[in-house]
Amino acid sequence: MEDRSVSYLIANTKLDNLETKLLLRDVLDFTQAELIINNEYILNDSQYNEFLQLLAKRQNGMPISYLLGYKEFYSRNFKVSQDTLIPRPETELLVETALRLSKANDYILDLGTGCGCIAITCKLQDHGLNIVATDNSLGALSIAKYNATKLKANVKFVYSDWYTNINDKFNIIISNPPYIANNDEHLKNLSYEPMVALTDFKNGLEHIKKIIAGGVKHLYNGGFLILEHGFNQALEVKEIFEKNGYSEITTLKDYAALDRITYAVYK
Repeated sequence: MEDRSVSYLIANTKLDNLETKLLLRDVLDFTQAELIINNEYILNDSQYNEFLQLLAKRQNGMPISYLLGYKEFYSRNFKVSQDTLIPRPETELLVETALRLSKANDYILDLGTGCGCIAITCKLQDHGLNIVATDNSLGALSIAKYNATKLKANVKFVYSDWYTNINDKFNIIISNPPYIANNDEHLKNLSYEPMVALTDFKNGLEHIKKIIAGGVKHLYNGGFLILEHGFNQALEVKEIFEKNGYSEITTLKDYAALDRITYAVYK
């Protein structure tokens, strides 16, 4: 009979050690400390079969976050599913920018909220903010509402295709829209994630154009529109802002020193 001990599986599974430990913790419902303490624990048949199933899916390319059902963002765990994108570390810059530009009791609109990580984090970092979050995926909205309830964040969620069901004005509009071009080679490595949340199936700028143009009607005078975009799109995004009458256009680099966030003021 094969060795089913925790120590053996960690040492001999053809997977990154950290990921193996995460899968084992999930199967065994162990904390990190419990996994260390129970290093020689032997998995029973049910646990072992579940581990092998998860292992096979991971080796076939399914992201570890979908297997575990959560992803950490801003030091909090957010439930994710294949209805939502997996939050990326660079998107934390989007949150930091919104918090820096916001004032007490501002109204913020998060377009295309996905799992809700942007809207919920903004609310939890500054409870005085009034936040509305939208998505045109009922599956994503369900996940976002779950996360808001679990993390005790008072965020209003609206089913909307960008601005279609939004009538109010805001001090800040924030979005991480689908910006990957349909011919970008990175898409083939993201096949498990919802394509409609990654690409516009064109040049990657179609949704950005809609968000910037629509912001004119939904921003208070002096309000900010903050967008995450591709590392090579900053100049084009700036031009779209300019064509729509925005000013004070600023691009920020992410932690990898790549252009990632551009924001502007509408007056």
